[in-house]
Amino acid sequence: MLGLSFCRSEAYSLELESEVAIWIESGLAVAKSPLSGRREITLDVQETVLGSGASGINAIVVTSRRLLGFSSRTLAWSKTDHDLHEKVLERRILPTFSLVRTDKHLYGFRGANGIWFKEALGVREKVYRLHSNEYGSVAITNNRLVGFGPLLGQFSSKPLDIHERITQVGNEDGLIIITTSRRTLVFGSRMSGWDEFE
Repeated sequence: MLGLSFCRSEAYSLELESEVAIWIESGLAVAKSPLSGRREITLDVQETVLGSGASGINAIVVTSRRLLGFSSRTLAWSKTDHDLHEKVLERRILPTFSLVRTDKHLYGFRGANGIWFKEALGVREKVYRLHSNEYGSVAITNNRLVGFGPLLGQFSSKPLDIHERITQVGNEDGLIIITTSRRTLVFGSRMSGWDEFE
């Protein structure tokens, strides 16, 4: 009844060995880190695990009705509910944060303090692409750019003009650089959001 997904401590990300091991037992999601020991969170009887994973200082479990996050810094689980009919489309688990994309929201989990953030997508808004590095993620939708990073307190978005086209995307040195038909937008770790250049 419960889907199983294992991520043992010998699993590596590109930059940082995972500090968290995570697995599913009967009725429980279990996380273990060198400092916390074993930490459990109870799953509801009707709750199905759709996926899980760990990288660096954080781990997440996606279930049929909520998102669970574990931080090796706070040594605790945190959770956020999603809509019953919300469809989970993609998840990215990076060394310091995780991002979950559904058909209605973007959810970000900040590993440093174990907090979930949520950004609603518009009724006709579609995410075309998601670009990530260890410092942040940018979702490109049909009408804006939405950034999330481990140093930000929330999602940060930049609206696109109706005739503005994206011509190039760069992802290097901790920066995600979006070039459009009229400007360059930069999202990166050392900034509080977006920088813009005409």
